[in-house]
Amino acid sequence: MRGDRIRLFVVLAVIVLAFIALLWPQRKPYSGIGRIFSNIHLGLDIKGGARIEYLVKVEEGVENPSDVVDDVWTVLRNRLDAAGYTEATLRKVFREDKSYIVVEIPEATDTVQAEKLIGSTGILYFAQVLDDTQEKDPMKDPALTSEARRYKAEWLKGRDGKWYLVRKEILGRKDLVLVSPKIVSAVPAVDTRPGRYGYKVNFELAKEYANVFKKITQALVVPETAAAPPNKRLAIVLDNIVQFAGYVISVIPDGRAEITGNFSLQEAKDLAAILRSGALPAKLVKVSAGWVAPLLGKDIIDASLKAGIWGLILVLIYMVAYYRIMGVVADLALLYNTFLLLGVLAAGRIILTLPGIAGIILTIGTTVDGNVIIYERIKEELRSGKPVKTAIAAGFDRSTVTIVDANVTTILAGLILYYFGTGTIRGFAITLIIGVLGSMFVNLVFSRLMLNTFAGLIKIPREAVERGSSR
Repeated sequence: MRGDRIRLFVVLAVIVLAFIALLWPQRKPYSGIGRIFSNIHLGLDIKGGARIEYLVKVEEGVENPSDVVDDVWTVLRNRLDAAGYTEATLRKVFREDKSYIVVEIPEATDTVQAEKLIGSTGILYFAQVLDDTQEKDPMKDPALTSEARRYKAEWLKGRDGKWYLVRKEILGRKDLVLVSPKIVSAVPAVDTRPGRYGYKVNFELAKEYANVFKKITQALVVPETAAAPPNKRLAIVLDNIVQFAGYVISVIPDGRAEITGNFSLQEAKDLAAILRSGALPAKLVKVSAGWVAPLLGKDIIDASLKAGIWGLILVLIYMVAYYRIMGVVADLALLYNTFLLLGVLAAGRIILTLPGIAGIILTIGTTVDGNVIIYERIKEELRSGKPVKTAIAAGFDRSTVTIVDANVTTILAGLILYYFGTGTIRGFAITLIIGVLGSMFVNLVFSRLMLNTFAGLIKIPREAVERGSSR
């Protein structure tokens, strides 16, 4: 009895949270039943989205320009996937001896918003800080512009509002240049050193950049006991904005370093994300931006939805006809899992496309299969002469391992698809994994609660009744 109370509380809490995600806050002024789906984000094939075309400007002298374009595509793909836009499409286009990348982001009607989702289109590099100023525009000051020309440097604005005079060639040496390095990890951490407070960022460069970074830190190192001259600072520049500027206090031999500055947690997270997102190995120039129509016609979408609805109705009817009251429980479990899955999609801002819908339909089968396994076990227990509630408990005990094993293998397959796949393949994997996890919860928690509630309506098989009367 206590177990059913706990199950009831969990079941109600989960479905309430799912409906909160579905119904609030409203993204669009839908009314009626359409409000249930108003917070579901739809993909390019259903809803359309923003389309931006970039020219990839590869520096002269590069031996394999196509490899650079491939690297740019990979970085943008990783940025979009990290932002949750796994359904966004990226295409490489080559025309007139020039390379382009076309980005299409579902539901992003504002191209400015779409560009923010893509992230910075500039190049990340480390630079030496020669000077700084609080002037609103140092380029209007003849003395400051003269200083920039003298050192072959440029004035760039910092995230902190200051202007910094920076140059890529550390100490004017061409061998001390670190542009577009590969950063394998960057994470915020608590700064635990005495006298420090707040957060720092730990990052690690790929091995091939460690030696250059070591030479740069050797050239700029300032002992903590010494006065720190302004021209001994190192800046991290991305998209022509100085993201951070600080002193190098020790030589870094292995590419593993930390950035300290008494950051808040959010500031540390932002800086880590900038480093972790990957630097573009080439400059991107926006060529065009606009709106792309849905890839599939309305007739195809309507036909697909009708097929799915009719399939669901037939499954519901079959379960009731064959299993009677247990079939009703199976249908309730199926509807519960559907709304649970939609709630997770809405809460996680996961974009739904037709491959994702295919994943949902597959989880419908998974939910039904789990209930069938449980019901057949219960029927076996009833035929052996056990009371209904005892048979229900035994049926669940005997079928739990089978259900968990079957669903775990499906989840593992989904994780492999997500890890190695991109775009729509990841979208299918996400809905499949969420749906299978939901079906396990529904089979083992929701269905057990419902069967215990309606135990009095479950009929004992005739052979079990006759066996009992003969005794």
